[in-house]
Amino acid sequence: MSQAAPYTPAGPEQPVRRRGRTRLLLAPLGVVVVLLAVPGGAYAISQNQLSRAQAAEANSAYAEALRDYAAVESLAGNPAARVLLGELADRAQIGTAETHFLWGVQLRQQGKFAEGEKQLRAAVKSGFADWGARGNGALADLYYAWGKALVGENHFQAGIDKYKQVAAFDPTGNLAASTEAGLATAYADFAQWYTLQQPADYPNALIWYHNLVKDFPDSPEAKLAQASALPQTLYSAGLAFVQQLKYQEARDAMTELVQNYPKTSWATQAKTALAAKQPLTGRLIISDQNPTPVANRLKAHTYDDAGGPTYNATTDANGNFSVVNGIPPGQNYLITWWDPARKTFVTTFLSDNVPVNTISINPLEPAHTTVATS
Repeated sequence: MSQAAPYTPAGPEQPVRRRGRTRLLLAPLGVVVVLLAVPGGAYAISQNQLSRAQAAEANSAYAEALRDYAAVESLAGNPAARVLLGELADRAQIGTAETHFLWGVQLRQQGKFAEGEKQLRAAVKSGFADWGARGNGALADLYYAWGKALVGENHFQAGIDKYKQVAAFDPTGNLAASTEAGLATAYADFAQWYTLQQPADYPNALIWYHNLVKDFPDSPEAKLAQASALPQTLYSAGLAFVQQLKYQEARDAMTELVQNYPKTSWATQAKTALAAKQPLTGRLIISDQNPTPVANRLKAHTYDDAGGPTYNATTDANGNFSVVNGIPPGQNYLITWWDPARKTFVTTFLSDNVPVNTISINPLEPAHTTVATS
């Protein structure tokens, strides 16, 4: 006899009990909490470091401020965190640019120009237009102050180089007039410095006086130099060039002096120097193809081709002769010698282009020549 089925009461279906369901739900919830906690903690850390950086910047502790700003950028600015913490990263970047600028200005005021230049260039490279413009303006101020300081320490060339960098960072020309005045002073001081050396270096002094008059003709320094220092330097440089055997440079300096500053006493001395007699030395030989010296020709002499005075000399055993008392410059001179066979003075015919032996005596320059008798 079969048994009846067990009785099941009517009503909704009861959920099947699944072992371990509570544990499975707890794991995802923990992950959510962690994911929410990580950006929250990062935000708090970044905000704290940002506040520390701003406080350090306000107290002029710029190195500390830059370290803290960098820490904020590292934490808040990485790709994973920037979505939530991008505002803090941006504020840190702006603070970094501002700190570089403020530190650069402070270093310039302290005379630490190289360090200041580094900080200001960092501000310019920050990518923020406002701090870039302010950084460039501050660099112009820095190069102006740097140039002035170097010139004050007699580092003239370095100072001039710094002055010339101002214009690149001063497009509006705010410092143009003061920079030109500084350069004019530097040029004049540099020229004077050369004249005060032992011994004085007049050729280099002349270079800087010329630069001064050429580049800044309307400056007070240029007008003062033209009134006194430049004429004296032209004359002294001319004498120095003679000592250096730079005769053309010597003639150029003396000629400039006579032409441009004729009423000065230095011009009078230059005229005398340009007209001074110059010694002549030479050697008498048989011909260009036969350099055998012609010895002991008596009464060998030189006279100018305009019919002026005769200057006597005698060859020695090696054919050498000299006019030690000098010959006035500025004319061509014929060179002749005594021919015993014809008992007369001879001037050799050389060619159609050079018909006779001649020599030119240049101002300020001793002369030397070789003379062929055939």
